[in-house]
Amino acid sequence: MATIAGLCTGFSALVMSGCMGALSTEGTAELTITPEQYRDAFDAAARIAREMGYKVIVIDRSSGIIATDPRHAGSALEPWRVDNASPTEVAANTVANRRRRIRFEFIPASAQLPAVDGQGVLHGAAIPGSTAAQERFDVQTCVGPIDVEVWVYIERSCVEGMKPSSSSGSLASKWTNPLNAKPLDATDDSIRENPQWVPIGRDSAYEQTLTNKLAAAVGSPIS
Repeated sequence: MATIAGLCTGFSALVMSGCMGALSTEGTAELTITPEQYRDAFDAAARIAREMGYKVIVIDRSSGIIATDPRHAGSALEPWRVDNASPTEVAANTVANRRRRIRFEFIPASAQLPAVDGQGVLHGAAIPGSTAAQERFDVQTCVGPIDVEVWVYIERSCVEGMKPSSSSGSLASKWTNPLNAKPLDATDDSIRENPQWVPIGRDSAYEQTLTNKLAAAVGSPIS
């Protein structure tokens, strides 16, 4: 029994160590580049996201934005995954279905971004070529330093309407929201995704790791 317990302990440690090791919490997640470095830094950010296993879905050089599709987070059942910084993250990703999505933002240090107070009227994105679009900064033509922001969002899967129940065989009961169902007589080809993913926070260690990789790619020190 002692031998079996020892093997189980060793296997658990191996699994936990396999799911860790790639992320860093050292330093600060702040990076500033020059306009001359922007093109290479932008390309490097997209490449790094793909190397980390993410699908890039938004590439906007003028606005300086790169965004990815979500990717599920590695659990203790996937020892080959090295996208967690601690045993706590490994355990959280094992007991719950969680995923991450990445967003890079390149913003001129001199840009005056309007504050959001929640009181104004939302008019949507500026139409390309319009006055509002021309007034917004273009990272490709800016002349000063450019700040790089890295965002890694954590989302958790939640089943709407699911609740514990001692009166059912599965020990749970579930109700369905009819508003989430597509009408039977619908003629369009749209697909409605079940709104079960809930943002629960950000992964600072993942953000730091991406910042370190990007700084190394462009040869810029992290401030």
